[in-house]
Amino acid sequence: MNKVGKYAAMDTVDDLELMNMVFELPEKDKMIMWSEGYIDLVIEKLPAYARDVLVNRKEKWEDTKAYYEKKIEEIIGQEEFKMKQKGERKDFALFVKGRYPEYQSLLFLSYDGNLKEDDFRKFVFRRRQGSRKKYLH
Repeated sequence: MNKVGKYAAMDTVDDLELMNMVFELPEKDKMIMWSEGYIDLVIEKLPAYARDVLVNRKEKWEDTKAYYEKKIEEIIGQEEFKMKQKGERKDFALFVKGRYPEYQSLLFLSYDGNLKEDDFRKFVFRRRQGSRKKYLH
């Protein structure tokens, strides 16, 4: 939990101070609050006129998460995928890496039966923030 989340979790919070802290946060830290699930606590403690900043971003991230959830459900629903999933793990892994390399982390979690909502949030975070690491070399 970052300093804004810790401050918002306190019993007595100065809403203007919290608002200033939120405005100073970079986009990445705001998205971390969402991916770790405590952004609602911060939104609740913000003054009413300052909530739009986080609420709009949260809606955008939730839409992206819903898109990936739907995409994974479509992939899992395919007959070929179901057949490979019932087979040997090595064949399944090669199938996923060849066909769906961008979704392989979520598909492997699904294969193991461990796919949760938090995994989608972390996936969206990695997709949005990881893409900024472009090097010229």
